Amino acid sequence: MVAEGDNRSTNLLAAETASLEEQLQGWGEVMLMADKVLRWERAWFPPAIILTSLLLLPGLNQHGIILKYIGMAKRAINKLLEQKEKKNE
Repeated sequence: MVAEGDNRSTNLLAAETASLEEQLQGWGEVMLMADKVLRWERAWFPPAIILTSLLLLPGLNQHGIILKYIGMAKRAINKLLEQKEKKNE
């Protein structure tokens, strides 16, 4: 009885592992391409990233994401300026 239960759990684990491996297999190619882009292995990657980013800006702005990060940046800059002023005093 115990061996049969162990066998079932082993088979279930193997099936889950195979399923997960199959699901993640496509992401391997995506990760390789992302790595190549981040390392700028091709001369056209930087302009392509800029064109892509520019295409995303209207959508990001529509949802207020850009304004949110601009506000966060302003607060961080003000905090740094205040700290600098305190050090100078």
